[in-house]
Amino acid sequence: MMMTKRFSLLISVTLGALILAGCTVQAAAPPPALETVEVPSTTSEPVSSAVAGLAERLNAGDLQGALAYYDDDAMFYIFGLPPAGTEIYSGKEQISAVLEENIASHFKMEIEVLSVYNDVVTTRTTTWHDFTRQLGVAPVEATDVYVIKDGKIVTEAWYISEGSLAKLKSALAEAMPAEPEAETPAEAPVSELTVTFAEGTCVYEDSLALQAGSITMTLDIQDLDKEKYAVSAFNLEPGKDFSDLMASTIEDSPPSWADMFTLRQALPGENSQFEFIVDKGPVYVVCWSSPPDLAIGAIGPFTVVE
Repeated sequence: MMMTKRFSLLISVTLGALILAGCTVQAAAPPPALETVEVPSTTSEPVSSAVAGLAERLNAGDLQGALAYYDDDAMFYIFGLPPAGTEIYSGKEQISAVLEENIASHFKMEIEVLSVYNDVVTTRTTTWHDFTRQLGVAPVEATDVYVIKDGKIVTEAWYISEGSLAKLKSALAEAMPAEPEAETPAEAPVSELTVTFAEGTCVYEDSLALQAGSITMTLDIQDLDKEKYAVSAFNLEPGKDFSDLMASTIEDSPPSWADMFTLRQALPGENSQFEFIVDKGPVYVVCWSSPPDLAIGAIGPFTVVE
């Protein structure tokens, strides 16, 4: 999948230590004393008990116990973290690397169940991690959306809160030296795009430059497990990026600084085309599936060539 260009390897590795990547960042100094976080092992709701059990096992440092709550083919989406704003992990092997790094970094989490609707559990999640402690931004607050089938987590979507994202961006700006912007090779602008929905996310493999004017987008929906899929396109106000956009996708409507100028829905197995007009860039594209209504990927940003 094409997403935003990553920063230098240094930033990628450092950010990888934050809650999700499979590599370990060595602590520059001993972390402060860890907070005590108590999470009940069971709840009154059978589906939310899987979420509480996951939190309990992670807090106990039990990797295999935590993994047991995930389905073998589970999808784990993490939205809002710089630089790309979107991280996607598919299957137990990839998720295991995330959890293993977390446990090695004295990860703790606290959950508050906000809602339970059929097989969907939504929580307010608060986390502590050595890296965020050292940056001075712990705890990090987020919204987690879990889909539970037969007692197993088949989908988890984690959205950092806008407040925690703002603190994180500020701390990173102070901690990291400014990086010169890399020159990106000029790409031939296109006016036709094909976005493929497969294996729980969306894929686009072509130029990230759009010719201003009418754009034809083909949606190739290969996945069959959701009732509907969708793609939306946005312009963002200056100073906003994919991290901000993906952190805000848990909200019911686009934020005031995002202009969603196209939205198209499609059915599983469908191959269809539609047209929309682009007159300015950059353009950010977000892919969705439902139910539940979740972002499942991002493409861009696209430049727009007159």
